[in-house]
Amino acid sequence: MSTVQIEWGNLGRSEAVEKEIHEKSKKIFMHAPTATTLVVHFQIINSANSAGVSLEKVTMELRLPKHQDIRAEREGENLYKCIRECKVALLKQIESHKQIEHDRAVDKIETEI
Repeated sequence: MSTVQIEWGNLGRSEAVEKEIHEKSKKIFMHAPTATTLVVHFQIINSANSAGVSLEKVTMELRLPKHQDIRAEREGENLYKCIRECKVALLKQIESHKQIEHDRAVDKIETEI
């Protein structure tokens, strides 16, 4: 069973953000059914109180078997955009991982023939 672990860092907990993470995780776990955990960490890099624009950082780590975890990280002004971009980056890495595993399997079959 896959789980989602949210680490709020210095960002206040939000049900809307939590719901967004759980929605995005469904697609991630669909593409990586062997994954055990999705860890999402939030951090405010530059708060609105300081000079400049408020920046937030999202890090997603997908735990896979055999310690082949993958990770994506995005920073920006829009937290939801950072979440979407992390999800897309993870999905690309999952597909790349699948292609590598497929190529290894084909190579093994060819060497056995």
